[in-house]
Amino acid sequence: MIEDVELSIIVPCLNEEDNITEALDLLKKNLSDTTYEVIIVDDQSADMTFDKSIEWVTNNNVKNYKVLRRPLERRGYGAVIKFGLAYAKGKYVTFYSADMVDPIHLLPNMLELVRKNDLVQVSRYQNPANAKDIPFKYKFFQFFFRRFVRISLGKSVADSTYAFKIFNRRKILSLGLSSNRFSISPEIFFKGFLAGYKIAFVEGAQTHREHGVSKFIFHKEGVGFIWCLIRAFLHRKRISYWF
Repeated sequence: MIEDVELSIIVPCLNEEDNITEALDLLKKNLSDTTYEVIIVDDQSADMTFDKSIEWVTNNNVKNYKVLRRPLERRGYGAVIKFGLAYAKGKYVTFYSADMVDPIHLLPNMLELVRKNDLVQVSRYQNPANAKDIPFKYKFFQFFFRRFVRISLGKSVADSTYAFKIFNRRKILSLGLSSNRFSISPEIFFKGFLAGYKIAFVEGAQTHREHGVSKFIFHKEGVGFIWCLIRAFLHRKRISYWF
């Protein structure tokens, strides 16, 4: 058990047996100069993700890594994140995708920035070159979503939806998190912004998933993203408070 943990890294997993070992190797290589814990949360995977995670932790003899299996039936990415947050002890929290699409090499810089801020958001769209590998349908969605963000928040934001961010755990949890799906990512950003927290941005480009399939399904996730936009707008206008 580590005392005074500065950083908690939550790794949500669903059927990632082909990725999890390499993902944990890569994560370990990019963590230094801080006390940290890694919380691997398996969302009732139908493959060997849970077993391979335990095997990796055992073989690497790392006491600051824990493997959890969410006992309830699948409710979505946000539900897994909230489960991991319930076990987190770090002053700061970040999420790392087990499919290794996140630019994990940015983490040391993100940690340095969040020590002076409340939330650091990785932005894929500030520099067009960083978005060149993102599938067209995602960029098409973001084109319109950013315009609605401008209406909801009263300010243009290049990227508010990317899950790869780092934030002050207590400050974000004090605002409450309700989403059970991928919309938990813009919910965290929107609430931090509306609360007047100090936010910094880091340019970054995500990579391609090599194994498995993306868990983001547009027709299932769209309602949650739209609801976040509506709640943010109503909160900013003081019509109905979100927190």
